[in-house]
Amino acid sequence: MKPEEISLQTMKFYNNDGCRRCNETGYKGRIGIYEVLEIDTPLINLINQRATVEDIRNYATKNNMITMLQDGIVKAKKGITTIEEVLRVTRE
Repeated sequence: MKPEEISLQTMKFYNNDGCRRCNETGYKGRIGIYEVLEIDTPLINLINQRATVEDIRNYATKNNMITMLQDGIVKAKKGITTIEEVLRVTRE
């Protein structure tokens, strides 16, 4: 992905205006947003050393793991969902 494609200043987001086909919800069907953490040897070592969640998160993001929030923002940018829905489902 190009840096300009992930810049919040240049992203275009969509509204979830409804219609009769979607029962005025603005959504049709469901799509997941995902976060996948690939387990490799350095990560296994971190886990075995009882690394903190923050250490594991830092390792994962430095090694190109895409978070659920990032995946959701990409899907919102593509018009698959809205940023409001992404924020709703990714808040803990």
